[in-house]
Amino acid sequence: MPNIEGEIDELAINVRRAALDFETKWIPAIENKGEGVFISFHKQVMDQWFKRDTVKKRAEDLNRGFLKWLDSKGIPRDKAAFPGVKYIMLHSLSHLLITAVSLECGYAASAIRERIYASDYGYGILLYTGSSGSEGTLGGLVEVGRHIDYHLGKALALGRLCSNDPVCAQHEPDNPREERFLHGSACHGCLLIAETSCERRNQFLDRALVVDTVEELDAAFFPDDIFPDDLVTS
Repeated sequence: MPNIEGEIDELAINVRRAALDFETKWIPAIENKGEGVFISFHKQVMDQWFKRDTVKKRAEDLNRGFLKWLDSKGIPRDKAAFPGVKYIMLHSLSHLLITAVSLECGYAASAIRERIYASDYGYGILLYTGSSGSEGTLGGLVEVGRHIDYHLGKALALGRLCSNDPVCAQHEPDNPREERFLHGSACHGCLLIAETSCERRNQFLDRALVVDTVEELDAAFFPDDIFPDDLVTS
């Protein structure tokens, strides 16, 4: 039976994992030195956005693509859960931010990593970098946090138009000919980044949930006439 990603089969070679200890009270860990910036989102704003009919329609489209992906990989539908459009919106914005801030923070885009928080406890994006030495303490991401409204504006501008539009903006997640079932409006020209930076291997992305694209789906979290600082706290 394939694993949750549906990429490789489990190998039955009669090998058992050795226990760490008879009474495990510790876990292996490594200390990294680094820096980052965390952006938290108002829960009430996220909930109001999710209640819009256009957002729910987009959620249905993306969920159909997810189910199509499960079927194509032979994964039972009850073995994996759709992450939801709130997660996909935050994940897509995170990729846009990584591209935007890497131009000024002193790190290459492949050196910046993400962590997305999307649950009833809260919503947020953590962009960070870390290493086992002192290279992860340049101070660039800390400086980004002091001017996050500027970088958010740049990120949103990047998301509105892709070099592959209108093809990118018009992509249907459940299109069997393209077989990009886990993507909405997303491609190498806009949202896809180095897989070392992404926590989902460049899956579950859709910039139409972040900003209005040329397709004009009206499902964007950030309206064109509202400044990002009105909706986000850093």
